Formats: sequence, structure tokens, C-alpha cells
Amino acid sequence: MEKLERIAQYLLDTAKEAGADNVLCVVNETETNEFNMLNGEFSLLRTMFDRSVQLSLLMDQRKGTITVNSFEKEALLKAVEDCIASAKSAEPDAAWEFDPEPRDESFTEGTLICDKERLFERTQELVDNITERHPKIMIEELYTDHRAARTVLKTSAGITSRISGGCYNMSLTYSAHEGEKGTNFYYGDTKLLSLDRPFIDCGLIEWELDAVERQLDSAPLSGKFTGTVVLAPNALADLVLGTMSWNFLSDTPLIDGTSIWKDKLGESVADEKFTLSFEPYAADVVAGGRFTEEGYRAEDFDVIREGKLISFMLSQYGANKTGGVRAGVKGYLPFPHIPAGTKTLEEIIGGIRRGVLVMRFSGGEPAPSGEFSGVAKNSFLIENGKIATALVETMISGNVADMLKNIRAISSDVLKDGYGSLPFMAFDGVTVSGK
Repeated sequence: MEKLERIAQYLLDTAKEAGADNVLCVVNETETNEFNMLNGEFSLLRTMFDRSVQLSLLMDQRKGTITVNSFEKEALLKAVEDCIASAKSAEPDAAWEFDPEPRDESFTEGTLICDKERLFERTQELVDNITERHPKIMIEELYTDHRAARTVLKTSAGITSRISGGCYNMSLTYSAHEGEKGTNFYYGDTKLLSLDRPFIDCGLIEWELDAVERQLDSAPLSGKFTGTVVLAPNALADLVLGTMSWNFLSDTPLIDGTSIWKDKLGESVADEKFTLSFEPYAADVVAGGRFTEEGYRAEDFDVIREGKLISFMLSQYGANKTGGVRAGVKGYLPFPHIPAGTKTLEEIIGGIRRGVLVMRFSGGEPAPSGEFSGVAKNSFLIENGKIATALVETMISGNVADMLKNIRAISSDVLKDGYGSLPFMAFDGVTVSGK
């Protein structure tokens, strides 16, 4: 860690001497031990060492940013030179700002030492579990690894933040096959602090494997109807939370004025059953962020509480441009948390006359208004309170802002994958189209 601090301090001093007004530097060193399976066979075991330096500076109200992957003095000097050149070529903007308050802090989480033998055992165990319990599943890609990282953030304002941590990761891509029949692929990722549990017991992996197997006997939907769409956690994150983040809540739509929620702070924008927070410090989040790209300490924060819009997802730059308030953490869906409901997924489905259960959504970027249309991948028809046939060639369309006001139910079944905590959610009034 001392080495990383010395490198960061060297960059700060060099950039200041070159004329920078404010400097922010993140120096990172990572060791990754990885197992890789491709098409059902172990294909790779490797240990990788990565180094990275991200340098950002402000100079005459201009910002420059550069990233390099070397700690060599020549590379660091070149990084400062290029960053200064980047700033000089940028347009001046008084809204750029780094955290001006000094602090000194250290974080340690997880384990920095990889248990390679146990990691391999858990990986092989997952393969064996899938083979025994789900014989129709074909593993297309499987990655398991342990990543240990040491990171130092330093700024010319006097901030030093040190983070040491390690976690295990599992990424699985698969499909089901039987004779000439096959399904769409599906995937899942899980982050873990330890290897105490079998991988197949983590998150919703067992449920997802079973669901994909049942999609072997699928059929296209005939006709079109307006009904209830139940989004599994991954589809919920991609379609609903993704649209909210990019179109309604973040810097660009608020600065440009295209966000339909730009004047809605304190007002109801969703059903009162819905609360959304971003919680990097939650107990079920693995290796959550500890600082923002502008050097501020990360904080848990609410976006929507019981249907009311509490906060946007603004950076300090975005806050300065719009007159708003900086959010606790930035990034794409930074550690989302939606409180669980009171009904199981089975109970929710039991109350639906006609609808669709969607595990994965594939579509273009929704319009600024929230209008969307795309393919309901890995989906099932719901009829009279029961799962009917698996579906292919089925589209769903609607408006995300309207969906949030038409939440039918939120499940007590929750995906906790180390990235956040998300339930299944049922929305009324969505258009479902087949052939």
C-alpha cells in the first residue's frame, strides 16, 4: 500500500508542478486467480496481475482525464503530460469540481488471500451439481475467480483513501438442449466474500437453471394482449432500473432537460409499494464502492421512497450544472436495493389472469419518455394464475414511467448476488405481442 501511495503522491506533485489547479489520482493493483470452462471443459487456470492509474486534473476550469496500466516512471510522466494536454484542449466549464475536504481513511473487506484448492472444488462442484440436477443444461462459459485489490485515492486537497479487499466471483452462461431443441442462452453473475456455500445455492441460480430447462418446450404467442408482465430481477435491472438511471435520474437528461422527472422531486412518480435505494455499504453487497469519481466518500442514499422521488443520481458536476444535490454514489445501477414484498413469486403468479414472466429483456434504448419495445427472452406465458407454455418470438412494449405507477406486486423472493438486492416485480398494463 505504501508503494501505491508513493506513486499517487508523485503524480499529484508532478501534475501540480505542471500547472494543474486540482488533481485526483487513483492507483490500483489487482491479483486475479481464475478458472475458466468453455463448452463443458476446463480450458484455463491463470493468475493475472494488473496495475492501473487513473489521473484526473482541473486546470483553468478545464478537465483532463487519462488512464494508464504501468507504474514505470516514464509512463507516469507521460500520463501527466497527456492529461495536461487533454485539459488544455477541453472547453472551460466552472461546474467541474473535486471534493475539497481533506480526509484520511482506510477500508479492509473480504479476504486478500485466494484459497485456490477450495475455489476449484466449488467450481467442480457446480459443474457436477448442474450435470446431476439439470442434465439438459449445457454450460457454454463458466468463470470463477478470486480478485484481491489494493487501491489508493489521493487528491491535492488532502484526501487519502486506502482500500484493501478481496472477493470471489462466479459468472455462468448456459442454455438447455435436448435432441434438436434448444433454448436462448441465459447468464448470471455472483460475488461472494467467502466459499462457505455451494455456488448453486447462491442468488437464484437453481431457480434460473430449472426455468431455462423448462423453456425447451416453447411456442410463439398468437395475437396481442395487454396484461401483467412479471420481471425477474435481471430483467428488472436492465429494463426498469436502467431506463430510470439513464433517462430520468442521471447527469445527462437532467442537464439537457430531457428528463420527464426533472421537476418531480418530492412528488409521487411510482406506486407507494416501491422504494429504491443505492447502498454500497449494505451487508449483502460485496466490495461496494467507497468513493466517487470526484473523490467524495460514497454514501447510501434513497432515490424513491414509498413512491416519492427523493433524490436524483447526480455527480457533483451534474449538481453544479443543474442546481441540484450530489448523490451518494455514481455509476450504472450502483448497488441497488428494492425492499422485498410480502407475496412469493408463486402467489403473485396465482393472481394473474393473463401475462408473461420475463427473465431477460432484449431491446433498443428506451426513448427519453420511457417508451420501450423489445423481445421477452427466456419467458413464460401466464394464464389463469399458472405458468403455461414457454414463449419465443414474443415482444413486450410500454412506458417505464407508467409501469412504475402500475405495480401490481413485489415478491418476497429476492436476488442477492453481491451486487445488490432485487425482487421480482409485476406490472399491469404492458402490451404483449406475438405472431
